[in-house]
Amino acid sequence: IFDTLTVVAADGSAKPYLAKSETPSPDLTVWTITLRRGITFHDGSPLNADVVLANIQSLQSSALTGQALRGVVSSIAKVSDMAVAVTCPEPIVAFPHYLASQVGYVVGMAQLESQSSTKPIGTGPFSLVEWVPNDHMTVKRNPHYWRPGLPYLDGVTYRPIAQDQSRENSLKSGTIDLMVTRDPNAIRDLQDNASYQVVRNPSVGQNDMDFIILNTAADPTSDPLVRQALAHAIDVDQLVKLFGAGIAKPNLSLFSPGSPYRAADNGYPKYDLAKAKALVAQTAPNHGGSIKVSLATITDPRLLNEIQAIASMWGLAGITTTVSEVEQVTFIDNLVTGQFQAYTDEMFAATDPDLNYVWMSPTTANPPIALNFSRNKDDALEAALQRGRTTSDPTVRIKAYQEVDKRLSADLPYLWASLATWSLTGSNAVSNFNNLTLPDGSRALGFASGIFNPTPAWREG
Repeated sequence: IFDTLTVVAADGSAKPYLAKSETPSPDLTVWTITLRRGITFHDGSPLNADVVLANIQSLQSSALTGQALRGVVSSIAKVSDMAVAVTCPEPIVAFPHYLASQVGYVVGMAQLESQSSTKPIGTGPFSLVEWVPNDHMTVKRNPHYWRPGLPYLDGVTYRPIAQDQSRENSLKSGTIDLMVTRDPNAIRDLQDNASYQVVRNPSVGQNDMDFIILNTAADPTSDPLVRQALAHAIDVDQLVKLFGAGIAKPNLSLFSPGSPYRAADNGYPKYDLAKAKALVAQTAPNHGGSIKVSLATITDPRLLNEIQAIASMWGLAGITTTVSEVEQVTFIDNLVTGQFQAYTDEMFAATDPDLNYVWMSPTTANPPIALNFSRNKDDALEAALQRGRTTSDPTVRIKAYQEVDKRLSADLPYLWASLATWSLTGSNAVSNFNNLTLPDGSRALGFASGIFNPTPAWREG
């Protein structure tokens, strides 16, 4: 329904999309965004500088997105009818990548003024026909789409199917044509089946991670030694062997193997049950005589089994763990407001590591709403994040994010598990669903970390 100002290319670079160009000042503190002419929204209104100005100002004024945008945008001004200038509080090397994220989605002025989330107005290849929450959303082809000939499909119906096995069964029965999932069992079941096309998560930029997030502002996970005990007590290799279906890979770092930003030795605590027991014995007197932790996940049978296994591992170290499931809406609210001790989590996919600044910086760790969900505050981590975001020197950036990797291993706001196993699987009736191209003819990133663009797809029969 919506397009972004830039789009990520298959090589990980950010290229203009709704924008014709995004041009920085020499010091990278002012970025001028020039729009393509002749693009209209679904209601026939034009895309112009006034709309982009209103969109970014709307994000700035929001209690939630305003916090995320504060470190990226100081102000925005109209330069001409088709251009705006965005002033950043400091040099932002990755600014074009931000325009391919939520910052760059452009909403029609009528939707902005009505503040409606149920009547979306975008410039995208499809417009809304019907949306029944928790049942389906149907969209139809936009006949006035600014990219000639696209999209190919007349319409798409999206259906949320919460259970992994039910989703897979729906694909096998032909009830659905395409399936997005991060269940490794589905990849194992379908990757060698000639009746299906399986697209795995691409290795572009920073991969999505599965992990346990710890609230460093809540007792007992506020105690660094308790966090060390929790880390040492998890046998990640065994955990991934049990639940990874031979597909998931253990990963004890913010960055995946092969990433230049990954430290050669980040110092993350390895599995050591004896050390975990010793740390529990050392810290228990400071926490009422025992270490008790509440570990929760969303309502997902696979994840529930995983946290029960983690609870058993923690139990061997002398940690008493209460396991529970939380509805996803409440789960997210609790993360933002800090109403948790230990939660399963999955995030950090980014085409540039600076896009994760908002999730890790001490500047976003303060109540009542904190986008740094762990509430971790580390001046050395912030200094490394700042070096990474403000310099265009690749060598300096690499060293900065390697230091970020090390600081996270010392602070332990996240207990790493594995690389997230996102996949997009289609029946052979669907063609070209992972071959999105850009206006300049280069290939775009068509699928990544659960996000799929149906623009180039078509269906036979």
